[in-house]
Amino acid sequence: MGVRVKIRVKSNHGEVETPALVNTGFETDEPEILLPASLAENLGLYPPAEGSKLEEYSVVGGITFIVRSPRTIHVKVVVEDRETEPVEAVPVISDKESEVLISDRLTSKLKISIEDPAEGTWRFRDEPLTKKRSSEKPKYWISS
Repeated sequence: MGVRVKIRVKSNHGEVETPALVNTGFETDEPEILLPASLAENLGLYPPAEGSKLEEYSVVGGITFIVRSPRTIHVKVVVEDRETEPVEAVPVISDKESEVLISDRLTSKLKISIEDPAEGTWRFRDEPLTKKRSSEKPKYWISS
C-alpha cells in the first residue's frame, strides 16, 4: 500500500493540496519533492524556467532524466487536526511520473514516521507511539 500524506505545496505562482507518496528509497542530500509535469505546470514551475538543470536519476529499472528547478517551494503536511510548519524543498520535475514523491530528507524535515508501510499507517514523530494515521488515497497527475 505505501504511506501517502496530504501536503500543501506553495510556490510563488500557486498553491496545491495533494497526496504525496513517502518514498524512503528517494534518497537525497537535501529536501526534494518530485512533481509530475502537470502539477508543476499548475505551480508555474513547468515548462522549465531559465536556470533549470536536466539531471540523471537512478530509478528502479534504470536511469531517467529529471528537471531540477532553480526555484524552491514550501511544503507542509495538512491533516484534519494539524499542519506542520512549511519546509523549503527543491522541486524536481518528471514528465514520466504521475504521482508526487517526497524524498527521505523531506520526510525527515516534515517529522513523518512510517509505522507500517504495508498497512499505510504513519504518525508525526512528536506523537505517541500508539497514534496511527491512515494513508491518503493516491492522486495521479496525468498530462493531457
